[in-house]
Formats: sequence, C-alpha cells, structure tokens
Amino acid sequence: MLRKLLPVFALLATVFVHAQNSSASPYSLGGLGDITFRGNAIDRMMGGLSVYSDSIHANLNNPASLGELKLTTYSVGVHYKNTQLSALETNEKVSSGSLDYIAVSVPTKYFGFSFGLMPYSSVGYRLQSIDDAIEDGTVVNRYEGSGGVNKTFLSLGFKLFKGLNLGAKVNYNFGNINTQASRQEQNIDFGTFLLSESTITGFDYQLSAYAKFALTDKLMLDTFGSFQPEHTLLSKNNQTYFTRSVSTQNIGSIQDVDLSSQGIDQLNLTIGNKSSYGVSVGQDKKWLFGAQFTSINSGNYRNDFIQLNNISYENSSRLSIGGMYIPNYASITSYWKRIAYRAGFRQETSGVVVNAIPLDEIGMSFGVSLPLGGFYSAANVAGYSNLNLGIELGERGVNTDGLVRERFWTIRIGLSLNDLWFIKRQYN
Repeated sequence: MLRKLLPVFALLATVFVHAQNSSASPYSLGGLGDITFRGNAIDRMMGGLSVYSDSIHANLNNPASLGELKLTTYSVGVHYKNTQLSALETNEKVSSGSLDYIAVSVPTKYFGFSFGLMPYSSVGYRLQSIDDAIEDGTVVNRYEGSGGVNKTFLSLGFKLFKGLNLGAKVNYNFGNINTQASRQEQNIDFGTFLLSESTITGFDYQLSAYAKFALTDKLMLDTFGSFQPEHTLLSKNNQTYFTRSVSTQNIGSIQDVDLSSQGIDQLNLTIGNKSSYGVSVGQDKKWLFGAQFTSINSGNYRNDFIQLNNISYENSSRLSIGGMYIPNYASITSYWKRIAYRAGFRQETSGVVVNAIPLDEIGMSFGVSLPLGGFYSAANVAGYSNLNLGIELGERGVNTDGLVRERFWTIRIGLSLNDLWFIKRQYN
C-alpha cells in the first residue's frame, strides 16, 4: 500500500533539510540566492505553467486546485543541472542537484489539503581574484557562499461552486546563508577570513482562485490567479574574523564582530508581493495549450548585513507558455498512447541587476509523463500514478562588462503516486 511510503517521504524530507544545495552559480550571491522552485515536474516541463489542474496530480503552485483532487497524491521531485560558465575567454563547467519538493496531498469530502517541503532559494558560489601587482607578491582573494531558504507549507483548496475553486497556502520559511571572504598573501602562512552567517525565519501566505468553463462540448477554458502579499523575513546575523594557517589549517586568532552596535544583528528583510495569472484552453485528458504571467515587486529588497556595491534590485517578471498532448489516456492495447507529452517556454527577468545590467533568463523544456501500473480504471488506482521525466535548456546573463553567461541543461524527475484515503471501500 502506498501509505507505507510515508516513512520514506519523511526520510527524504530530513535529507532535504540537511543537504539542500541546488545552485552552483555566481549570481546566487544576490538577494536570498537563486529562486529555485517554480512548480512541480509537470509544471516545469510546460515552462512553469501552473494554470492547468486535474483530479490526480497535486498542483503545488495553485492551492485552489486541491478542490479538484480525487485521489491522495504523494509527490516528490529531484533535478540535476549542468552549467557552462563563460566570461571573456574563460570557460568552466559546474554541476549541482537536489531534491526539489516533497508533498502529500489529500482530498476529503468538502476540501483538499496538502503539506510538504520545497526550496525557496539556494546559494552556491566560489569566486576568486588574483592580484599579482602587489609589491611583496601575489594576493589571492576568495568569496564563497552556501545555504538557502526552504519552505514548509500547508495548503487548502475547496470548490465554492461548480466551475470555481478557492484556496490558500501558509508557508514557514527557514534556512541559513553562509558567506566567507578570505585574503591570502604570498609568503605569509596565515590568511585572514571573514565568516558571515544569517539564520532566516518567517511566515508568508498565498491566496488563489481557479475557474473552469466549458466552451463547447469538448473544449474547456481554465483560468487561474494567485496573490502573495508583501511580507518580511527575520534575519539573525553574526560575523567572525579569524586567521588560519595555509600549511597546517590550524586556526589562529578569532574575533567576533559586534553587529548589535551597528544595528544589523537582526534585520527584517522585505519580500515584495507576487501575483500570477494564467489561462489555458484544451480538451480534457487529450491536449492543452496555455500561458501564464507572474510579476514580483522585488525592487525594494535590501539587506544591510550583506552589501554588494555592484548589485541592485528591480521588479521581476516571468512569462510561461506551454502545453501537453495525450494520444489516448484510456488505451488498453498501447502503452505509448497513454503517455502525456509536454513542452514549454519561459522568459524572465530575475530582479537582480549586476553592473547596471539586468539578469535575464530564457528556457525551453520538454518531457513525458509515463503511467505506472496498468491502464486507467476506477478499480486500478495505481494506473493513475506516473513518472515524470523532463529536460530543460536555458541561458542566463551575458559574458560582457565583467559578467558571466550561463548556458545550462537540467534533467528533472518527478514521481506522482496515488492512493485512496477517507473513502469507504465496498469491495476488497
């Protein structure tokens, strides 16, 4: 029984909290890091499209869609990302990967609810500069960052009346961001280090509405809207200077920085409001095409604890276009006809401005949803479960004006497993 998988999900959640690191980008030094969650594997295969919902998949970006859910759904997603960094004549390849989300979504007689863990942001970079114009020798400066912010969430959605669902989600944010700056001079064994640590906590919430209309006997129109109000996250900060031997790695002197006298030991970080609107048209269990626009008021972000002279912020936005096609979801004779084929495109401005140049990103995605178990039927709940496999190709930034261009490909794997809860069985 799928309920036996709950301990496995709990173990994955523990791994997620202690080993979350899904970025290897120099641009993750801005803000709270790279914003990593844009939907589950199905959404990401369609360019981040969240407007579409059905009765067997949990839409983690649209709590109102839980009012449509008919089966308990276990959702888990992972990814592996390979990135080529290029700056002028320098090229380097880096890779990263992590657990993207883990959730359990449950329908009841009057509403559906969902709970789980997902990433919000990820920090992962290591930068180095070498100054050999110093009179006494070469000086190496290094800047490193790691960590990120996660969300644990509880969502609820219900059907207000036929064709209209409402929903809400409450998130608790938690995580740590660590940065380290070091300076090592030639012929001097001890280098100097500045370690900065921030512990992030706080709540936020999201409201959403989902409406479905019949255009004809076969065509359906889906619309979706969500709003996340402006909120603040508490950042508790500490900072330490120390020296360390290059030859032995022994720590020398240690000195804590008095941040309270500067008024930056605790800061409220303002996260701007976010709104999303989407529309799609399609034939139920056959095909779908849709578009979605998301805007975030991120221009007022400020963190006095981590000040970067070459980075500023502006409002961000994302346009997603995507769709899917299923030859015959109920085919008994052909497994391949039951596969859902998905594709999408997205274009976005991240809200981070580096050296006065906005950091923009584009991506194309493709994928399939592979049915698990036998064919679909009311008696065969396993037939509704599926394995989602997708790949995304994209580009971010430019390799001029001292910046870095990132070209990447990402493999995403998602599992959506179904079970029956709170439903009285008439036959065993």
